[in-house]
Amino acid sequence: MSRVSIHIKDKKIPVTSHLYGIFLEDINRAVDGGLYPEMIRNRTFEDSLLPDDCSTPDEGYALVTSSGWRDEFNHGEGLSRWVRQNETPYTPIPAWYQDSALMELDTVNTLGKNRKAALTVVFREEGKIYNTGFCGVPQQAGHSYKLSMFAKSEETTVLTICVKEGKTIYSQGQIKVDKNEYTFYETILIASGDTGAGVLEISCSKGGKVTFGYLSLMPLTTFKGHGLRIDIAEKLRDLKPSFFRFPGGCIVEGISPSTAMRFCNTVGPVWERPGQQLMWHYRASNGLGFHEYLQFCEDLEMEPVYVFNCGMTCQARNEVLMEGTELEDMIQDTLDAIEYAVGEENTHWGALRAKMGHPAPFRLNYVEIGNENHGAAYEERYLKCYKAIKERYPHIKCIGNTHLEQKGLPVDIVDEHYYNTAEYFAEQYRMFDSYDRKGPEIFLGEVAVVRGYVGQLYGALAEAAFFTGVERNQDIITMVSYAPLLENVNYQAWFPNLIRFNNLKSFGIPSYYVWKLFGNHRGEYVLGTKEEVSVIYRPVKGMASLLGKAGLVFRGATWNGKKTEISRELSGRVTAADEVYTILGPDEEQRKENLKVHNSNSEDIFVIFGEEKDTVGTFQIEIKADSDREIILGIFSSRMPKEVYVSDETNPPKEWNTGNVKPFLWKLSGGKSSLVEKEYPADVLLDEEKDVELIKDRFNTFSYTTDGKELVLCVNGMEIHRITLPNFPALHMVATDTEEEVILKMVNMSEEEDEVLLELDCEVEEKYKAYILEGKKEEVNSFTETENVCDREYLLSGASSRFLYKAPALSLSILRLVKRKAEREDRSNEAII
Repeated sequence: MSRVSIHIKDKKIPVTSHLYGIFLEDINRAVDGGLYPEMIRNRTFEDSLLPDDCSTPDEGYALVTSSGWRDEFNHGEGLSRWVRQNETPYTPIPAWYQDSALMELDTVNTLGKNRKAALTVVFREEGKIYNTGFCGVPQQAGHSYKLSMFAKSEETTVLTICVKEGKTIYSQGQIKVDKNEYTFYETILIASGDTGAGVLEISCSKGGKVTFGYLSLMPLTTFKGHGLRIDIAEKLRDLKPSFFRFPGGCIVEGISPSTAMRFCNTVGPVWERPGQQLMWHYRASNGLGFHEYLQFCEDLEMEPVYVFNCGMTCQARNEVLMEGTELEDMIQDTLDAIEYAVGEENTHWGALRAKMGHPAPFRLNYVEIGNENHGAAYEERYLKCYKAIKERYPHIKCIGNTHLEQKGLPVDIVDEHYYNTAEYFAEQYRMFDSYDRKGPEIFLGEVAVVRGYVGQLYGALAEAAFFTGVERNQDIITMVSYAPLLENVNYQAWFPNLIRFNNLKSFGIPSYYVWKLFGNHRGEYVLGTKEEVSVIYRPVKGMASLLGKAGLVFRGATWNGKKTEISRELSGRVTAADEVYTILGPDEEQRKENLKVHNSNSEDIFVIFGEEKDTVGTFQIEIKADSDREIILGIFSSRMPKEVYVSDETNPPKEWNTGNVKPFLWKLSGGKSSLVEKEYPADVLLDEEKDVELIKDRFNTFSYTTDGKELVLCVNGMEIHRITLPNFPALHMVATDTEEEVILKMVNMSEEEDEVLLELDCEVEEKYKAYILEGKKEEVNSFTETENVCDREYLLSGASSRFLYKAPALSLSILRLVKRKAEREDRSNEAII
């Protein structure tokens, strides 16, 4: 049983107006074929073409940048597992196939200067070409679709266009190409039935030669008439997001200068916009561009947060720094983007905005300088961008990727990203309590459970637990958004994603409903509370490991009194002589493996004892203490839960590697002993540093004992550290209020129902509403059960200034308690005073 006291009169901080928002990056083919409902894949015929600064040395399998970064390419089809999963037959022009026709790319006579290719087709009699779309071309009975294209032909040629599956034709139309110069043609196709697996077929009964410069098929009806897929846009609307961070993410940085995102390539007529090879393994059309993003913000009343390239490519993918004119051009591109958004109609870019159908300026108050950039090169470029923006647009708040204020640089907001386990988020609910209130605002731009309980209810509840701490600190944390947002299930590059979709349906994962509930139930003030709750200990597993510099000498390793052996050599090789073991440095194979792991030292050792099932008990070992050696003993040496994302799919690391085994580190050096956990953004000290005396050039005995709740560390029989293992409250909560209501958010992370005693210092009405998200720990949503885990509304009774609420096992509950009339009148009087 838990006990919670809510103090209505103790109003801690006002609720920030735009805490919860959304962030969209084009990953998992989230945009083309998704939020931007283009049905033709490779509509400009350029997907098989390489960026100017990339090559493909192994017959199209991998794309290699000029700085040496590799990515799967497969002649433009993307990841090999997509090809296998979707059973995609080879074609030299991705998504396009021929039957009694000859297709060829024309890279000279293209539609315009921004188009790199056109498609020339010689049709024999009854010849045809067809496009398979994004794993199918969808049709819904009664819906209309606009087929538009630029084409030319030396002779009048009649094309029959249809969407069909097998022999069933779902919609059909005709276009007569009758000019020998690129001309715009269009027709409307009306569907007679439903399919998600059609193909677009273009046939020519009499034969002929046609060159296509651009070809598109879009639904005639879109969200608010602004070109977005209705069901996905409505799901985003239902989150009640207050801001929208776009267009990335890593795609802003690119993997090479030519693939870096530029505003100027994303505005103007869609057929004139240059496409872009994204680091997420495919080419984007940029049909959803800067204008459309701003329009969507206006449609949902969101603050735009524009992220732009600051003159450097992705630092995790062999960065390239832009200098001189190239850097100045990137900065100017950003200034042009801002002018497009907020400039008057008589400015150059404001005039283009008006021509695109929006004469009045959009709203733009936030920009982010770079994405996940850091270091001296970033700081230099950040300052150049900051000064250029503030000089022209002083009202705009600038967001930095790191804590630049610590370097003496001006920054309005700092963007922090957190991807981790469910337990991490549940434990870190107090992370921001100690943040400096005199520093910049904090934007949690990317937050998600990505290891363990991924896409499942328990992971969603852990995010909710974390948000209770965010809400308590929204005087410093002013914005937070999930990442990534959208996923076409046929092109998964990252998981989880808040909304999953195929050609006909979409659904939110359990986390979607957490964000929806938190975004829809805000309040006006955060209230003071006091909680008495039980705790849940982090589940730990695995035995010991040895890390650090090569040459470590040990003997006599035991587990619960029995001899134990090295089970895995992740980095370094162990040799033995007379029961004395020496760990030599890594061999060449291990060095190459270490280089695949971000922030791994290829020369350090990392060897593991025992198995992951070995958790509770006592480990003991004798280690020779050299005069200048740091001894590092790992505790709970097990693999982290798997993550879907692999940075380089062409050369993935082994299942056991130095990056996915993250034990507690017991470090002894210079007469000091410390116990730390490796975490982002800095190591966490699990106990204060202690003095320790080692016998130099002798074997010293090190041991630890754990029962799963406590950990005791000893040197030569003397206790050095005793800690309680990391844990988190079984019940997390936060309270806010308005003039009329008290809003309680409670997250029960326990697998048992919690009878919570709620005590308020005001009277409330007996009847109240409860919005509850609950289920089994590993429960998920799917296309067959789209709302298996979702929020449900209940009308309950029994509320008072002191009452019991039974929080279901594994649940998020939001209670809306109505203040009695006298309480509301008191609040009004306080406001008058």
